[in-house]
Amino acid sequence: MLKELKVKRAIRGDEKAFIEIIDDIKDNLYTIAYSYVKNEQDTLDIVQETVYKAYISIDTLKKAKYFDTWITRILINISINTINKNKKVTYLEEQNQIEGPDKEIDIDQKLDVINVLDELEEKHKKVIELKYFDDLTLNEISNKLGIPIGTTKTYLNRGLKRLRSLVGEENI
Repeated sequence: MLKELKVKRAIRGDEKAFIEIIDDIKDNLYTIAYSYVKNEQDTLDIVQETVYKAYISIDTLKKAKYFDTWITRILINISINTINKNKKVTYLEEQNQIEGPDKEIDIDQKLDVINVLDELEEKHKKVIELKYFDDLTLNEISNKLGIPIGTTKTYLNRGLKRLRSLVGEENI
């Protein structure tokens, strides 16, 4: 509820409220963008462009409770556009570790999971990313993607089944 009030203030032009909202979700935005482009620099550019587009068009958001869905769709669209622009470019990751605010993530492990996710159908990949990278409930995923809860469960189960077959059951 507090977030919804901040969003309403941001819609009315409160820059401080907008900054607070973005601070709360920036890690999730980064994770989703990285899962698409698998490149730190592109990911940072995508998050920056997403925040900019959200800032200049937040007054078009009709209902504050849909802020997360709205900004995630902006992020995904920008990510897909970036992929399409850079289709012929291959990046090599020089850095083995990414340091986060209280943790260190082994990039090789994360890349393994992300690379296997690319082998899934897009609909299954999105549900798994939202469930496990963004920590959303099935209801939240259903609302965010605009699909029925039963379809969400089916996509999750089929995606996990496919992942298990690709990497082995003990790794998932």
